[in-house]
Amino acid sequence: MSTDLRKRKITYTLILTSDSPAAHHRRLHLKTGAFAVVSFVLFVAVICYAVYVTITMAGATERNAKQLEQIVQMKAENEKLTADNESLTSKVSSLEQNLSSRTEQEQELVAAHEENYIPRGFPMSGAAQILEEDTAAEAEEADNDALKVEANPEWKELIFVSTEGTKVVATAPGTVKETREAEGEVSYVVIDHGNGYVTTYRNLGSPIVDEGSQVVKGVALFLVGEDNTETGYSIRKDGEYVDPLELIEIKG
Repeated sequence: MSTDLRKRKITYTLILTSDSPAAHHRRLHLKTGAFAVVSFVLFVAVICYAVYVTITMAGATERNAKQLEQIVQMKAENEKLTADNESLTSKVSSLEQNLSSRTEQEQELVAAHEENYIPRGFPMSGAAQILEEDTAAEAEEADNDALKVEANPEWKELIFVSTEGTKVVATAPGTVKETREAEGEVSYVVIDHGNGYVTTYRNLGSPIVDEGSQVVKGVALFLVGEDNTETGYSIRKDGEYVDPLELIEIKG
């Protein structure tokens, strides 16, 4: 007896139904091979999706870690910059204070320097009296032939009378701008103090300083002898004559 062995083909039936009363049933027949292929494709898809999710999550975790590290680093840098900024601000403030203090000191030094060059000194090294107009007129009448130092009213000039051995001195530091010595005439010394002030000293003696020389306050310009006890003194400020008594500081 011969038996025909036939391979059985397994067929799967997929039934699709609907809740609607009017809906019809649909059947989808899947053969074993097709079902296996579909299952395999689905399996591979699930595996790929799982791998993708794993890689994506790993990448996201790594990025998050890097971002967190960058945030920590930036925070540390920000704190350092803040500290540096505070330090620089403190240094700038200190420098500004030092600069302000130095500027004030320089201004004080400049003011003191300018003050030192104002002709406030007394033009004689010793005691002297100012010759009044009445006294000068009486002296002129008593000896008309003698050469005298007469005050020039336009210059607001003062005439100082001192004793023999006294010196005519510079009333402030400066440069000897001009000197003149002429026999039978009044000699003079002109000093430029460099700040708009110019002083003139007139005497019948001989100047003992040279034109162009630098002088300090109190340096001798004339030596007073028996025949040159009178000295004319005048001051100009920016070309205008001023009253010497407004500037002279008389001590004692």
